[in-house]
Amino acid sequence: MRLPRKRAETRAAANGGGDFFNAVLAQIEAQAATKGADAGGTAAIEAAAGQLARALAGATCDHPAVTPMFLAQYGRDLIRGGASLHRIDIEAGALTLTPCAQWHWIGRTANPETWTVNATDYGPSGSRTDWLPYSGVVWGCWGRSAATPWVGRSPSSWAGLTAKVASEAERSIGDESSGPITNIVPVPEAGAAEGDEADPLAKLRADIAAKRGQLTIVETTAAGWGEGQTGAPQRDWKPARLGPDYPAAVVEAARDGFARLLAAAGSNVSLFTDADGTAQREALRRWHMGTVLPIAAILEAELSAKLDEPVTLTFDSYALDIAGRAASFRQLVTAGMDVTQALAITGLLSDEP
Repeated sequence: MRLPRKRAETRAAANGGGDFFNAVLAQIEAQAATKGADAGGTAAIEAAAGQLARALAGATCDHPAVTPMFLAQYGRDLIRGGASLHRIDIEAGALTLTPCAQWHWIGRTANPETWTVNATDYGPSGSRTDWLPYSGVVWGCWGRSAATPWVGRSPSSWAGLTAKVASEAERSIGDESSGPITNIVPVPEAGAAEGDEADPLAKLRADIAAKRGQLTIVETTAAGWGEGQTGAPQRDWKPARLGPDYPAAVVEAARDGFARLLAAAGSNVSLFTDADGTAQREALRRWHMGTVLPIAAILEAELSAKLDEPVTLTFDSYALDIAGRAASFRQLVTAGMDVTQALAITGLLSDEP
C-alpha cells in the first residue's frame, strides 16, 4: 500500500514565489467564474445530495478505509460543491480518509499527477493545513471544464439559469412566509364610556384572545356603538385573515425549478412525488444506472489508484429492472427459446446453487 508523502512541496519550491500567488489568484478567479446561483438552500439540491449520499453509503466495500461515512460525504460534496477531496492519513497504523473543507491546486500542466494541493481539514478546536501530492488525496468532481480542470463544478453551476430561477422563486415564497400571520376581527372603536374610565371592550378582547376554536356568542354590531347604523362595520364579526398569499406563477416556477434542478443533478422528480409505482420504479432504475453506477465507477478507479489495490463498490444485487427482464423472459420462452438460455439472456440466471 502506498503511503502519502508528508508535505512534499513548499510554497517556494512548488511554483516559485510569485508563481504561487498567481496560481492561487487564477484558482479564485476560476471558481468565481464557474459559481452558479445560490441554489444550495433549495429543496432540490438537498434532495439530490441526500439521495446520492445515501445511495453511495449503501454500497459495501472490503477496504476498511472506504466507510459508509466517507461514501456519503463524497456523494454529498459532488452535488453541493461540485468536488470532494479527502486526504489519505495513516494514524496508529491504520489508513483513514479525512474530508477537507478547503483546498487549492497548483501545477504547470493539465496532468494531475504533477499537481500539488494545499488542503485544510477542520476539527472541533482547530484546523490542519498541509501541502500534499496528488497521490496523497482522493479527489473527485461532478464535472470539469477543459479550461480549468482543477476546479470541480456542481450541477447548479452548470445549470446556472435554472438555479437562479429556482432559488429566486423559493426566496420569494420565503419572503412571503415571513410576513405577519393573524386574523383581524372588526370591533367597535375602543374608548371609555361616558363617565367611566374603563375600556368597555377590554373584557371582549380578552374573551376573544382566550378562545381556541370554541363557540362564542356576541351581540350584533349592526347597531353601531352609540352612533347607530352609520357607525357599524360593514361586516358583522367576520374575521379577515392576514397571512401569506403565494402568487400561483411563483409557486409554479418553484415547482418547475425543483424538477429541473433534480434533472441537472442526475435525478428524477418522480422519486419525490406521488407518482405511481411503475413510474417510480423506472425513475429509480434510470437514476441508479445513469447516475449512481457511473459515479461509483469513477470513484472505484480513483480509490484503486490512490490506495494501490483494487477497490470495488458493491450495491444490492436485486435487479432494478426486474419487471422488464421478467417480461422479456416470458416473451422469449413463449417464442420457443430454451428456458435456461432465456434466463441467461435476460440476466435472471443466478450462479448460486
